[in-house]
Amino acid sequence: MSYSYVRIGALSEVHLAHCPLVLPRGRRVIVRTSRGTELAEIIRCLSGPTSKNSSSAQKNTGGPVGHEPTASVLRPTTKEDELLLRRLERHKREAVEACQTALAASESQSILLDVDQLFDGGTLVMHFLGSIDTLAESITREITERYESIVRTRHFSKLLSDGCGPNCGEQDSGCGTGCSGCSIASACKSSKSKERSI
Repeated sequence: MSYSYVRIGALSEVHLAHCPLVLPRGRRVIVRTSRGTELAEIIRCLSGPTSKNSSSAQKNTGGPVGHEPTASVLRPTTKEDELLLRRLERHKREAVEACQTALAASESQSILLDVDQLFDGGTLVMHFLGSIDTLAESITREITERYESIVRTRHFSKLLSDGCGPNCGEQDSGCGTGCSGCSIASACKSSKSKERSI
C-alpha cells in the first residue's frame, strides 16, 4: 500500500492518506476523510518503506512511522471537477461574505476566519477565532442553510455526490458501468489502470 501526505482545507491541515497512485507534489486530488469527500493537494508521496525499521513500523501500525492514515485518495481531479469546484468556490465566497457582513452588523464578538467547503457541495465547515456566541451560531446556521439550499438545487450537486452511482470513483465501485457519459468514469478508469501498472 502506498501513502501520501496531503494538505486539506482552509487551515492547510496535513493528513496521511492511503494513495493507490504515485502523484507529483502539488497535484489536486479528491480524498475521503472523516468529514466527507474533500479536495486536497499532494505534499509528498511515500512509495514504500525506506529502511528496515520503517518497514516493520508499517507492518505493525498500517502506516508509515507509526501513524494511521486519516484520509484516502480516491482519484486525481478531472477537468470537470475543476469546473464544479469553481462554481462551488463562488457560492462559498458569497456565503462567507454574507456571514461576515451579518456578524459585523450584529452585536456578536465572534470572528469568522475562513470556511472549508466539502466536495459534496452541501457542507460548509466554518472556522472562528476564539469562542462562538449564540448570536454567531444562529447567524452561521441561517447562512449555511441558505448556502446548502442553493447548492442542492443545482444539477451538479447530484453529480458531486453520486457520479454515475453510489461511491462512484472509489476502488470497489463498478465505476463507469452505470453511465457511459459519466464525467468521473474516465478518471476512475485511468486511476485503476495506473494502479495495476504500479
